[in-house]
Amino acid sequence: MTAKELQGTIRSAYHRLPYRAVALLAPAILTAIHIAVLAATLPGKDFTAMIGLMVAYLLPPAGKETVIPLGIALGIPWWYMALSITLIDIETGLFMALNFDLAYRLPLLGPVLSDLTEKTRGFLASHRWLAGLWFFAVVLMVGVPFFGSGGVRGSIAGKLLGMSTVLTFLAIVAGALMGCFAIALGSDAILSFLCANGTLPAGIGSLVCKG
Repeated sequence: MTAKELQGTIRSAYHRLPYRAVALLAPAILTAIHIAVLAATLPGKDFTAMIGLMVAYLLPPAGKETVIPLGIALGIPWWYMALSITLIDIETGLFMALNFDLAYRLPLLGPVLSDLTEKTRGFLASHRWLAGLWFFAVVLMVGVPFFGSGGVRGSIAGKLLGMSTVLTFLAIVAGALMGCFAIALGSDAILSFLCANGTLPAGIGSLVCKG
């Protein structure tokens, strides 16, 4: 079989898959790979801490401005923390983008999303300048610290603003990368400064300051 024939076979098999199966499997597979990489690259103690921080990020009121500095203080490298939380926004954003209609019909998730939708609609109505930014409105809402997962709220904002699924997802990716890495860099710089100057109490400094 030639490469062209193989490509045609794969494309044909993909098109025969039900949309919902692909929509549910894509974020699930991405999340599974994410967790597998964490397990393979982090020591057991750090892996447990990271999973706890990821779960906390998904449950309000914790946001990226809370879990990223905490993870860095626990000894996880700043770039690793930033990338991991970015992936959560991407994973939740992908799930919402592909399964927006289904998510609202889920017994436990549906009411929460309906409430968040009303809050997001009210937020956009009271900040018309932000709504006017369209694509960049979603980038800002995901990147600038808001309570809860930026990927979920970003998906809702994209739908309310009439953006396509692809544009909404790209805005979520851009916002997550900028927001998470900015917070991680800032947190690492502040922690390094405090440790270098001995500003932290002895009990805390001995736990979070290297060397």
